[in-house]
Amino acid sequence: MPELPEVQTIVDDLKKRVRGRTIVGFWTDTPKIIKHSSAAVFSKQIRNLTIVDIQRRGKNVIFYLQQRDRSKEVKIMLVHQKMTGHFLIGKWIIKKSSGKEIAVSQTKGPITLDKYNSYIRMIFYLNNRMQLGLSDLRKFAKVILGSVKEIEGSDDLKNLGPDALSKDFNADYLYSVLQKRNKVVKPILLEQGVTSGVGNIYGDESLFIAKINPLAKSKSLSKKDVGKIVSAIKKVLKRALKLRGTSTIDYRDTYGERGSYDKVRYVYDRKDLPCRVCGTPIKRVKINQRSSCYCPRCQPLKK
Repeated sequence: MPELPEVQTIVDDLKKRVRGRTIVGFWTDTPKIIKHSSAAVFSKQIRNLTIVDIQRRGKNVIFYLQQRDRSKEVKIMLVHQKMTGHFLIGKWIIKKSSGKEIAVSQTKGPITLDKYNSYIRMIFYLNNRMQLGLSDLRKFAKVILGSVKEIEGSDDLKNLGPDALSKDFNADYLYSVLQKRNKVVKPILLEQGVTSGVGNIYGDESLFIAKINPLAKSKSLSKKDVGKIVSAIKKVLKRALKLRGTSTIDYRDTYGERGSYDKVRYVYDRKDLPCRVCGTPIKRVKINQRSSCYCPRCQPLKK
């Protein structure tokens, strides 16, 4: 699932490439992605709205939309790309195949050549003849259109914890959270109500840098330990953002390109490979049905 660096990379790209453009048409072959509305109603509502801004909230992409003459209130389109979704900017034509409509890329380069960019579920047609597509292999993405009040008050946003790169996410805050729990630390860091933006990749990477075992109990961590975790999370996320995210499997940016953080990752998805610091084979454990990777030497479990 795209995490903070991947979503922020997408948002930064979109700001440069589609902000100020007007949506003049819409197509989808997967209407279930649209929540609280039919595809027909959504298509009608979205048409002729101008993209006035794009922001990130946790792992959500937030589009602020308004009539071109700004005569009506701003609407928000919230998009959660979920497991395999990512936005692309290019051109597609719609063809029939086995009685179904499919989007076929007309863009040179990785958008056409990389199979993970080929699962186009939605297209927003823009007034500069370009198109904003959503590729989503597993069809889990979620799109909601509503008023600012509706979206801001929705569970998708109101229950988010402090952003992992914000000043509100600090050692004092996280220590107070962890001291109220007596659970393994790794899953707590992934709870979007605790801190928004961190997922499995950067949870593993941050705990490695902080030298904290993912199986450590939250109450066993000292204030110093928690400070190391917070510092490591911010450091890892900033580095991954500079490298435009992690593409171990299907994440791509709006150009259809891979991120580069997976080339430098310390532990995530590196089971049995040597630790980049000490050479010890990386171990993998299951915590709450999710894999966690760590170095048993660099991250010993304190008793």
